[in-house]
Amino acid sequence: MSAVVKVKICRRAMPDLALDLRHLKYAILVAEQGSFRRAASILNLSQSTISRRIQLLERRLGVPLFERNHAGARTTPAGERFMRDAAIGAEHLHQAVLDMARTQRGEVGDLRIGLTASLASGFLSDLLGTYRHRFPGVNVQIQETSSQANVAGVINCRLDAAFITGSAQLPGCEAKYLWHERIFVALPQEHRCASGSVCAWDDVRDDVFLVSVDAAGPEIKDYLVRQLSGLGFQPKISVQRVGRENLLNMVAKGFGLTLTTCSTLGATYPGVVFLPIGPAVETVGSSVVWSATNRNPALKRLLEISTELAERHRRGRSR
Repeated sequence: MSAVVKVKICRRAMPDLALDLRHLKYAILVAEQGSFRRAASILNLSQSTISRRIQLLERRLGVPLFERNHAGARTTPAGERFMRDAAIGAEHLHQAVLDMARTQRGEVGDLRIGLTASLASGFLSDLLGTYRHRFPGVNVQIQETSSQANVAGVINCRLDAAFITGSAQLPGCEAKYLWHERIFVALPQEHRCASGSVCAWDDVRDDVFLVSVDAAGPEIKDYLVRQLSGLGFQPKISVQRVGRENLLNMVAKGFGLTLTTCSTLGATYPGVVFLPIGPAVETVGSSVVWSATNRNPALKRLLEISTELAERHRRGRSR
């Protein structure tokens, strides 16, 4: 048998996959009602319209679906089997259409976020808590690493958005400044300054500062160098390959001090005292960065909430 003949047979045996789904819905309803007339009444269409569309469906399938008589319509054996299977498929397709619409609205899907700040309290904690409450169907994946790695993730499309300290102007990306936080120093409770209400840079100039190799560690290290370096003096900085929790546990054990922001104060760390450091105006700002070509609807909703909360925080500070 030639290849051309085989193709013609296959085409004749397989129905057109582009069948009008409305025709399928009409056929299922006729089967349920046992009558073209009752189905037409439910659909608010003429009986002839329903009949013609089901005839088109039968021609495309190549088999009769109904036995028609004066009492109504009854499915043929082939039609009964088709309706049973088609009803399941139609329900799956209906659910797929609903899921697609929900995805387009940003109600379901995946959202990949990079960050450096603590989620214990503060703006980022409020943002993600609000987002989760409004869109519980979105699978949120969080990566905590340095701002540089997070920005690279956005550029390489591994992340939908990154929350970084400061601001950034990157090719192909957009950024929005969102919030700022007061800077705190974390000290062991036995430290000579722990009983005070504020800490000056000169008070801790000679202490060892612990920073993490990831998350906000690189930014904190650069910040410490700017604040404490002087002519012929270099701050004592110890880089540790641990996360925020163990870094603060090391502070409690007397290994050194570290810097953080007020968002960390939402968690309890036994043996650690947090004091604001430097003048009251000394804060660190944070922004969100995303690719200008990212069309993820879940990202759009996150950015909308970010803008909403940033405006609310600004109004609260201005009062």
